Amino acid sequence: MTTLTHEVRQAPDDVDWALFGQRYWERRPTRLSARPPVGLDRIHALTVQSCAPFRAGTRFWVMPDVRFLVGDGRLRAPGTLLPDTTDRTLEDYLDRLDVDVSRQGYLLTMRQPLLLDFALWSAVRDAIRGLWRAVGWPNLPVEAEVLIGDRFTEHAGATEAPTHAALTWVLRGRMSVRLWDERGGPPPAAIADPDRDPDGVHTLSADAGELLYWPGDRRHVDTYREGCVALRLLIPVDRRLPFTTLRDLLAELVHGRQGNDETVPYFPFGPGSRVDEQGGVLHRLTALGDELRTVADGEQLRRMLRVRWAALRSAAGLEPIPVPREGIPMTRRTRIRRSGEIVRMPDGPEREVWAVNGNVFTLPTAASDRAFAALRDGEETGVADVCRALGDDDTNVLALLDKLYRLRGIDVVEVPAR
Repeated sequence: MTTLTHEVRQAPDDVDWALFGQRYWERRPTRLSARPPVGLDRIHALTVQSCAPFRAGTRFWVMPDVRFLVGDGRLRAPGTLLPDTTDRTLEDYLDRLDVDVSRQGYLLTMRQPLLLDFALWSAVRDAIRGLWRAVGWPNLPVEAEVLIGDRFTEHAGATEAPTHAALTWVLRGRMSVRLWDERGGPPPAAIADPDRDPDGVHTLSADAGELLYWPGDRRHVDTYREGCVALRLLIPVDRRLPFTTLRDLLAELVHGRQGNDETVPYFPFGPGSRVDEQGGVLHRLTALGDELRTVADGEQLRRMLRVRWAALRSAAGLEPIPVPREGIPMTRRTRIRRSGEIVRMPDGPEREVWAVNGNVFTLPTAASDRAFAALRDGEETGVADVCRALGDDDTNVLALLDKLYRLRGIDVVEVPAR
């Protein structure tokens, strides 16, 4: 087996995403030197917060999702094996855990934990914006995972059909990944890799401060060395995934048109019933097809897709998003500064969608243009200036600014004393 040697070596703080996109994106795996977007101290606090509800046992259909594997299996109720506030640092937790599991290998996985911490969510979002500018913005959500493993080999990536590319920042310790092409056979000449073994297996290893990448057609087996901590982003690249999402959306719209009836439909059968008569199976299925055509051709679907895209674009694919923060009182004397990207998109006649950090609302186009111009990017301005620019009732302007503040699109620079 050969250890992969293709690497991008550059300044330790940033990744040249344009170069990465040209050489590696959806072509071949690689390892890069890269400053992690988050620090271990913040990861520890996020881990404690994510794990708190799971100490009593497994929870279903909630995010973040926490799983703890030790030895040969998954613990349904890991209890005190999960971190809590008595573990002052990540090092303290790892030392305690090493004793509690009698030095068995383990893996703690937290899926979608970033929704709990806007600062971390924003830092990761900022770190990958350069990638999207180079290769295109994702049209489906990107899944984030925090992984804490020790002397553990995870085989889930070998048993599941690959649909996502992966970016894995190693924050602590060391990990290695074995990869092989899902399609099998020799690689195309354009991406042929002389360091690939004859059986098509790659091995990548990374230490803290390095980033691993592999395309979405690779199965993988992860091995976590002593006290490894990693942040992984799973990026949907399988062409079938958007159609699955669209199918589910169409089903939801048709279900809504039928009154959200939760009963399971039963069709008549037997003497006195005909397949093609009124109320028969064929008529009911044809009516369902008519509903589907109406939804597929309707403006409601188009608008939902537009709004969905604006939200996803403003979140750089990182969903679910953190909840809005609490508002604060603002007056005409309050000083503000625009701090977040505002994604704008037409939304029918004389209306426009604004998307901020994954949140969406609409404004009249004329007011939207004036408000956007008044909120100069990064420059301090006064609420009174925005009110004058909009020429609207102060109550409406303050409501807009309050919304933008809660969605973290603006920050308050100064709140004058009353």
